[in-house]
Amino acid sequence: METVPGAAGGVRYIPMIGIDEANEFISEMAGRLADTDRLLPGGYVYLSDLLGTPEVLRQIGRLIATQYLDSRVDAVMTVATKGIPIAQSVSQYLNVPFVIVRRDSKVTEGSTVSVNYVSGSSDRVQKMELSKRSLRAGEGVLIVDDFMKGGGTVNGMKSLIEEFDAETVGVSVFAEGTFNGDHMVDDYTSLLKVDTVDGKEKSIHAAAGNYLQRNEDLLKELGN
Repeated sequence: METVPGAAGGVRYIPMIGIDEANEFISEMAGRLADTDRLLPGGYVYLSDLLGTPEVLRQIGRLIATQYLDSRVDAVMTVATKGIPIAQSVSQYLNVPFVIVRRDSKVTEGSTVSVNYVSGSSDRVQKMELSKRSLRAGEGVLIVDDFMKGGGTVNGMKSLIEEFDAETVGVSVFAEGTFNGDHMVDDYTSLLKVDTVDGKEKSIHAAAGNYLQRNEDLLKELGN
């Protein structure tokens, strides 16, 4: 808990998670991701049931929010549609708005800013857009998503943030998959990594991503 002084102040809840709880959750999720029934065509993994479970989303939100407690995050960004529940959970813990990038126009969004980006997994040029009302110049934006392969979608969101003269604070994904080639995004955090997918054998191997490694000291400190 943090006390904020002044007439507009009060008590603010600060999310924190220790190393043991983080390890336990990520190990459990790796085991659940390795279920062969999750294997989809193209090497994708079915995640909708996990990302529709409130307790799983709460823990994902806590993990990602903990990493950025000391960063200036003014908004959380994701792309429609599967990243939305993750963004909502993270933004709730950080107490900041979340904004949704779309690949198609919505009349309810008003005027938009759009960018073209190259999909890392298919090398196709696609378009994404965001309402002009969503961000202000100079804001710090945390990008989150459910799954990343080549990083093309995340790279597109980074370009979109630049169009608003805002700043990318970080990139966090629930899971990353194997990718033959160079990632379009180097600096990112993944809670899980699906490192082996065999369509013939219908087998999946999932393990911890780089989250624990990158945040080990912080998590140990918070766990004490």
